[in-house]
Amino acid sequence: MKVGFGIPNNYGVEDPNDLITLAVTAESLGFNSVWVREHLFHSAYVAERLGDKPYHDALTVLIAIAVATKTVRLGTSVLVLPWHEPARLGKMIATLDQLSYGRVDFGIGVATTRDEFENLGVEFTTRGKRTDDMLDALQALWTQETPEHDGPFYRYSGLKFSPKTYQKPYPPILVGGSSPAAHRRTARIGDGWHTLRQTPAQFAAGREKINALTEAAGRDPAKLHYSITVPMKFTGKPPSAPVQDRTALTGTDDDIVDTMRAYRDAGLDEIIVSVSTGDVAEHDNAMRHFMTDIWPKL
Repeated sequence: MKVGFGIPNNYGVEDPNDLITLAVTAESLGFNSVWVREHLFHSAYVAERLGDKPYHDALTVLIAIAVATKTVRLGTSVLVLPWHEPARLGKMIATLDQLSYGRVDFGIGVATTRDEFENLGVEFTTRGKRTDDMLDALQALWTQETPEHDGPFYRYSGLKFSPKTYQKPYPPILVGGSSPAAHRRTARIGDGWHTLRQTPAQFAAGREKINALTEAAGRDPAKLHYSITVPMKFTGKPPSAPVQDRTALTGTDDDIVDTMRAYRDAGLDEIIVSVSTGDVAEHDNAMRHFMTDIWPKL
């Protein structure tokens, strides 16, 4: 199992340069990947958490991280596809993948913040169908010299598109969400499943369903990559939930190790740890403590 770190572009860090510094530190400490999240407006729970503090753009932050690092992978946890247009997003992801020499992990999702969809003028109830169409459009843009795509929302023909992605055929598409639709989307087109807020037991059940759906779709489930983002907090007190029912890495160092082992035994390929604060020093301390005192025990 590999480990990544969540960069707090979503926690109101005032100076975005501090986010880049955290990513450089994560790379130096041995984290496999760094991940950013996406919201365009201070919607619902985002507004409650941030107030008037900034939520920095996911891809802009990753571009800066790409330039400042050499090996760490660059993940989106997740980009909300219905908020984007395929050609523009496809060009941005391809450029980032070229800039980083093939380090992009393309985590995608549909989101549940209805007020944000309304503010963007995007139909909330068709977000799943729009996402499926967009994924097919992106595949065409990234793999065909002159992309041909005729879907219900997006259509392209007759014009060349560049650049193509550095990774071939394109960066891994990691489908977010835990709904049946997300499971089906992973099985149909995904290179992996990237989920949130799942216990080890829930993750194992979801993984089993996706494997079965993938095999039924004529694809090899052994090629899928399974990852999850979980919050981490060093409380020093034993968690109240049994290890299979935990949704966070909390408690003593040994408690956190036990929870991570439960995820690993459930078939997880990569765990992304995140710290729920905008305090940059706390993130730095958490990374160092994790890699020094916890990760070696795995």
